Amino acid sequence: MNTGTDLSSLYELRNNYTVIGLTGRTCSGCSTIATQLASEFDDNVFPNPTDFTGAHNSYKKYKIIYNYSKENYQKYDIIKYKDVLTLIILKYQFQDFIDFLNSKDLKERFRKSGLKMFPDFKHEITEISCLKSTFEELSIELQDIDLEHIKNDDNLSKLNQLFTSDKFVSFTNALHANLAKKSIVKRNKTLQVLANNLRRGGTPYDYVKKEAKAIFTIVELVNDLIKSFKRGDITKVVIDSLRNPFEILFFKQRFAAFYLISVNREQKNRDLKIQTKFPGEYTDVIKILDEEYKGGKGNEFYKQYVRECIEKADIHITYRSLLEITDLNIDLSDHTSPYFSWQMQLLKYLALINHPGLVTPSPEERCMQMAYSAKYNSGCISRQVGAAITDDFYSLRAVGWNNTPEGQTPCNLRNAEDLMKREGSFETVFTPYEREDQEFKSVLHANFEQQIIDNKQNLKGRNVCFCFKSLKNSCSEGKNQVHTRSLHAEESAFLQITKYGGTGIKGGKLFTTASPCELCAKKAYQLGIRVIYYVDPYPGISQRQILEAGSPTRNPDVRLFNGVIGNAYHWLYEPLMAYKDELSLLLGQNVKDLTSTLEDKLKDKETTILDQSREIEQLRETIRYLEDSKTS
Repeated sequence: MNTGTDLSSLYELRNNYTVIGLTGRTCSGCSTIATQLASEFDDNVFPNPTDFTGAHNSYKKYKIIYNYSKENYQKYDIIKYKDVLTLIILKYQFQDFIDFLNSKDLKERFRKSGLKMFPDFKHEITEISCLKSTFEELSIELQDIDLEHIKNDDNLSKLNQLFTSDKFVSFTNALHANLAKKSIVKRNKTLQVLANNLRRGGTPYDYVKKEAKAIFTIVELVNDLIKSFKRGDITKVVIDSLRNPFEILFFKQRFAAFYLISVNREQKNRDLKIQTKFPGEYTDVIKILDEEYKGGKGNEFYKQYVRECIEKADIHITYRSLLEITDLNIDLSDHTSPYFSWQMQLLKYLALINHPGLVTPSPEERCMQMAYSAKYNSGCISRQVGAAITDDFYSLRAVGWNNTPEGQTPCNLRNAEDLMKREGSFETVFTPYEREDQEFKSVLHANFEQQIIDNKQNLKGRNVCFCFKSLKNSCSEGKNQVHTRSLHAEESAFLQITKYGGTGIKGGKLFTTASPCELCAKKAYQLGIRVIYYVDPYPGISQRQILEAGSPTRNPDVRLFNGVIGNAYHWLYEPLMAYKDELSLLLGQNVKDLTSTLEDKLKDKETTILDQSREIEQLRETIRYLEDSKTS
């Protein structure tokens, strides 16, 4: 019997420590994914591969994933962001929270968001007052934990016991339920303000204090909670959900085994979910969701910025139910991969986290990875976008990124001081308009000259470039997109084929890290692109106005991308060893080709013959010895 080798120890680091962060727009499905991660493997949740009888290789991969997961699935402990905010509130007095709900500052934040509803919390305060005694009991328990020396095992144990206790869970659920009883909008906006205050100044009720290091106030406590969830040698935690890019950066720099999963949903399905979840509050909800999606930029870096979080994701899951994928009736004649439900997608990525290289990337992942890598060539200082164009067999035809036309200097390589002082390659780097237009020069000086002088200590040698479009729009024409200096990524990819020659791309596929704008959508439609894959939707009407116009047989199939991109592409798809070698060790087998087998047999025979020759010689020596002894 051949005894194999148990390779579990090789995968312990991958299997025993994993932190997953979830991000995405409200009503995209993050909470559903988090709930499943905190549950055991269930045949009623994850479809059996026998349900899919198609010949497509995607189904064969899913069978491998399913069989592996059934044996190795591990559930995660869940840390809800809103519960962490509750924990922070307990550090302060109960009356502090009531005063916060009654404050003029909170009402002002509601007003600035343009919400119709008036933030009167009298009813909510009455309900919350019933929780005062529990609040104070939990607050005393929290004070008993030395958060300054949290690394102590005793402190971590106390923190975990408090956070997972029935008393705390019931309290935080009741607190949030009471805040949402009259209006979910009020609850969501209140939590948003609390989190912004904490990330800006480190305290929940101060609207003025601002410290850059305070940006990590909430996630440092989340980090302590992660440590507290260690079960023996195993830590498996999911955070629901992260919506600030710097908080994501915190975890990416701390944990090699941190994966950010973005959960996305088709816009029409998401709109329907919002209308169902927020009846009567749709208008106000959309305003809040737009605010958190577009985010705080520049000096408002502490705010939610969902779009940026989605762009930083390692794994993208498109939230589709099993019913949705069976109702699509996808035509696979163009070799496009079939749709997977969110359950099937999640199972795949969890399996790859535990066992990298278990299956190979999908064609869509391979191509989007090229677009994702290409975007970092962009010299745009506002947003980097990448695009890749393939034929219908996923064979690459062109790659592009948003950048200035060839021969012009990208924005990230230009310096505002050079323009103001007329230094450097002044006449070739800057345009005649920038050099000569008095209105533009006035805006440039107003925004950069004194600011550079006053903040040299903050710049620390950084190049001070500027966005021409922003400055131009600040002095005329509002938000005119025509003034961008860069070609769009999709546009650049289309032009590569024209510029350098190549075959046509009719019936091909376009991969872009942001869905095409109206201008690029028209080009894609004209060129006969058959399928468009995108990571994050562009805020426009390109799909409904252009891509869904005309003959349905000609309209491109527009798909939300699901898959692994970025560094995680290599981390999840690079096997620890060749799979053939792994199986050989597991099975205790050593399969050799026939020639090697015969050579081994020949060596064995030669060795046997040599041994027999030696034995014969020894016998002859013995015989001679005996004969000599007899004659003597």
